[in-house]
Amino acid sequence: MTQPLPVALALALASTQPLSAAAAESWTQPQEPALIYGNTYYVGTVGISSILIHTEAGSILLDGTLEKSAPLVEANIRKLGFKVEDVKLILNSHAHFDHAGGIATV
Repeated sequence: MTQPLPVALALALASTQPLSAAAAESWTQPQEPALIYGNTYYVGTVGISSILIHTEAGSILLDGTLEKSAPLVEANIRKLGFKVEDVKLILNSHAHFDHAGGIATV
């Protein structure tokens, strides 16, 4: 079982960053999945958040990151012991390519 992610760190990971070369590079860097709280997990990359909420009826994914980072999100879901096929709903927090680009791929 993963340890809970401190709330401040979870918020920092989920916050928007000004686009810089370092930020853009972090968007595709793997990040280990982490428990946020209860049945909610961080499954995104270093620089772009993607949140998995697991329920008995299926999972909900909030944001899909970039299209090329979708395999990292899928791998993080599996690392937590969940199945990507059990994701029943994908929600998009806002219509930016960095949060919506990977939705179709996932």
